[in-house]
Amino acid sequence: MKSCGPCTLCCTVLDIPELAKGPGTPCRHLSGGCGIYPDRPTPCRTFTCGWLALEALGEAWRPDVAGFLIRDERDIGQLCIDVEPARPDAWRTAPYYGQIKLWSRMVHDQTGCVLVYAGETTTVVFPEEEIALGHVGSDPTLQVGYIRRDGARRPLVRLRDGETILREWVGGAVRADS
Repeated sequence: MKSCGPCTLCCTVLDIPELAKGPGTPCRHLSGGCGIYPDRPTPCRTFTCGWLALEALGEAWRPDVAGFLIRDERDIGQLCIDVEPARPDAWRTAPYYGQIKLWSRMVHDQTGCVLVYAGETTTVVFPEEEIALGHVGSDPTLQVGYIRRDGARRPLVRLRDGETILREWVGGAVRADS
């Protein structure tokens, strides 16, 4: 059975509005563990670390070792990766990057998407490429998929507010057999 052990990365990378704690900022209650554990707010109580939940992920995937944590939010169609501020490219290294790209098949299969949060930059990972969105706010509504443009199928991300498209990113061409 896995346990957090010395890992407290969730106490740094997650956004906890109830504590006025933004993403990438260590929680003021962090001191070798959670100083308010019995009274911690709902987002802390309900958070499930992907490494703890996914038995197939070995010790190399423990967040303090990997440099990022995984939030499994497939109920809303997202697999989120929150990156340690001191190691913004940790998710791009082996063995992680290859597995993250495999997970990104969710976009291709129309079952969800992989989002990477590294500092102020949100990146959508497609099997074919990544689209860096920059800062999109703490709770963006993203439409992720593909569009046919210029005779080719291209990765597409739209930042929406209801029916209004606030911003759109279109990636490079994808081979027809993809």
